[in-house]
Amino acid sequence: MHKQGVTQDKFQFQYNKVCFDVIILIDREPFELLFGVIGYNYCFTLHLYKGYELEDLADEIFYNLCNILNLKPGRETFTSYKFLQYFEKKIPQKYSGRKVEPDEVAIYKKRKIIEEDKIYFIGWKLHNTDGRTVRNLEKTRQLLGEETYEFCKANNISSCWSSNSKDKKLYFSPHKYLKYNS
Repeated sequence: MHKQGVTQDKFQFQYNKVCFDVIILIDREPFELLFGVIGYNYCFTLHLYKGYELEDLADEIFYNLCNILNLKPGRETFTSYKFLQYFEKKIPQKYSGRKVEPDEVAIYKKRKIIEEDKIYFIGWKLHNTDGRTVRNLEKTRQLLGEETYEFCKANNISSCWSSNSKDKKLYFSPHKYLKYNS
């Protein structure tokens, strides 16, 4: 991913006939892996540290997975180590070529962002002429990454969001926006 200049990717894998969506975000430190359990309205985040050291599953996550996967916890049946070891083998070796949209990331981060109902990206607002200062910086960081956050902060650009999926625009970088609007 890094060699191709890509900072996000998405893939699926199955464990015990349960399908997981995983979004990998390498544009933050530590890297984040966002897991969604399809059909169960359950998601969790794991961090990937330098040296590709994956964070352990918290007990709450582990026991929720036991229930979802219909497995009993124990050495002979199901352990967090077995799950993470299995997951490691399912990580694709190559970038999928699929662009991850901000609302896909927002689904996993709703409880961490302001105006959590507004997850659909609708554009950028440059504040150089209206006398206002940049807003939504933390939301920008959570949904669009550290580099975008820093660029918006330095250039007084706010990310704009809607709660209506019909308003959604395909994501484009604030670099491109600034180039054509300054």
